Amino acid sequence: MESILGITAEYDPFHNGHAWHLARAREQVGPGAVVCAMSGDFTQRGEPAALDKWTRGKIAVTQGVDLVFELPFARACSRAEQFASGAVDLLISAGVTHISYGCEAEHPEHLEALARRQIACSREMDEMISQFMKDGCSRVRAGELACREIFGDELTDLTLLPNNILALEYLKRMVRWEERTGLRIVPVPVQREGSGYRDRCSARGFAGAGVLRQMIADEEDITPYVPYDWNELPWTDLPAARQRLYDQVRGMLLRSDPERIKQIFAVGEGMENRLIREARKQETYEGFLQAMVSRRYTASAIRRIMVYILMDMEEPPVCPPYGRVLAASVAGRGLLRRIGDEEDHPLTIIANGNKLDKVPPAVRASLEMDVKAADMYNLVCGRTVDACSDARQRPWMEDIPSPGVSERGVAKTVAERL
Repeated sequence: MESILGITAEYDPFHNGHAWHLARAREQVGPGAVVCAMSGDFTQRGEPAALDKWTRGKIAVTQGVDLVFELPFARACSRAEQFASGAVDLLISAGVTHISYGCEAEHPEHLEALARRQIACSREMDEMISQFMKDGCSRVRAGELACREIFGDELTDLTLLPNNILALEYLKRMVRWEERTGLRIVPVPVQREGSGYRDRCSARGFAGAGVLRQMIADEEDITPYVPYDWNELPWTDLPAARQRLYDQVRGMLLRSDPERIKQIFAVGEGMENRLIREARKQETYEGFLQAMVSRRYTASAIRRIMVYILMDMEEPPVCPPYGRVLAASVAGRGLLRRIGDEEDHPLTIIANGNKLDKVPPAVRASLEMDVKAADMYNLVCGRTVDACSDARQRPWMEDIPSPGVSERGVAKTVAERL
């Protein structure tokens, strides 16, 4: 049986660390193809992406991924557990045999052991988390305290680093699939090289995505940190996009009564009154964010709530996984033709956002939300909404390569030098 490697990513933006991860994972697995579940236009941290999803999908394929599916908005712009479970479900439904992830753990096997222990103790964990949240802790802090109570400091410290957090959630979802179906997906951990999200390491050519986004906003040269020509890409003016997003959110808050705002997903426990109150006082995105962050609500949680308000989203849709194609290599195109025929892993494939009437009803609500999210992204990023709408976009498909070194071949060579 051919190995298919799955990766979850945001590639916001794709950088040398991502190329390192992809190259090391390919070395370990030797896959016939690499499938990526990638966030759409809004990211897990609750912000517009630095590049639109179509551009990021194309970059991913030119850098060695074979097939890029969009992770639905309802999962992509969500807390770590929902983000990871949506990604793993999509990848497994696409027939992957291995799932790779970055981590900071020196002994990655400890993460899998912790994942299995957390599942075994899930009821006790949930009860403790609920109690700590009642005491005013954020969900993240409550999870940490519960983990310390049950598993001790050494294992809990593994959960405090950003890549480990998501790695643990991927592993838990993979274990649940194994327990429910008997299907064993092989984990492929790759220890993170270089800097963290907010650091840079000039000597090694690594910089975190957060630092690269700031460098782009500051008009700095990011050439040493990315394996492609970045200058002519349609980068989002993130400070301006954040402010436009807040202006839209503020307008809704100021024209709505608390009962209406209370219906928005993740808003509750009196938060609706505070949201409206701060919208009256705060003129800027950053001012509003700082005013809303509390012991109970982290900055990421507030940013996601702002996006939910922008989307006027109540309960997120629940539906089976589906494959919204953003980009594919030649190998990825071949894999696409096979996925729909797999009896064990049937997956609805969507390549044309202009034909939603042909989408299965169980998928339509989530897909319509993805399309709406793209419109909202284009609006806050100052792009032409109609011209850039999902109805007009098509996946980027790599042509059959001509003799010689292709663009994709050059990209792989860059990755191998890291």
